[in-house]
Amino acid sequence: MASKNITKELIFGEALALIKEGGMAALSMRNLAGRLGIKAPSLYVHIQSKAELILLLQAHTFKTNQLIGSLNPDTLTWQELLLAVMTNMRKFFHQFPWLFELFASFQSNSDESRATFEKFLINMQAAGFKLHHAGYIGRVMREFVIGHVTFEKNSILNTRKHPMLPENIKPEFTNNLEFYSNLVDQGHEEIFSFGAQLIIKGAEQILKENQSCN
Repeated sequence: MASKNITKELIFGEALALIKEGGMAALSMRNLAGRLGIKAPSLYVHIQSKAELILLLQAHTFKTNQLIGSLNPDTLTWQELLLAVMTNMRKFFHQFPWLFELFASFQSNSDESRATFEKFLINMQAAGFKLHHAGYIGRVMREFVIGHVTFEKNSILNTRKHPMLPENIKPEFTNNLEFYSNLVDQGHEEIFSFGAQLIIKGAEQILKENQSCN
């Protein structure tokens, strides 16, 4: 494939295919060039570095999946906003699990990601939150969803059975047995809802304390 036929869309498509097949570990400029049928130096004509590639992939993903809208939906209350953001973020990672690592493991963010966070901060400030509290809440939400999805992907709940339970459980660990035995098939849904409500309740308390100080 000639270099002149290489487009950004083609690069993004092949890069995402690499991530889907082998995770972020498979994404290298050399591997990507090989998939495109060109030599690595030719790829650098279009993309300066892997770091730039990741930012461009984030931006591409935000645009093609309309994440700016789904992560900042029009809602009636700030509580509904928080729940919608967490729910939609989790839904996105369920729909595109191979993109989870793209957003979870890289520290830099694209302008689209920053724009999404900026809009969230503005909405939370309009609801009465201080800027730093709004930022903390947004970060906690992100880490909660990423942590929960990680748990879902690797959890013992995937098999609905705790290791060594119930056959080899010691008497002093009977609460473990009762807890895991009582989880319904939708245990992940219960835990996610419980965690999301804790975050919302915590934010409500912060807002209440702020208002009492004014």
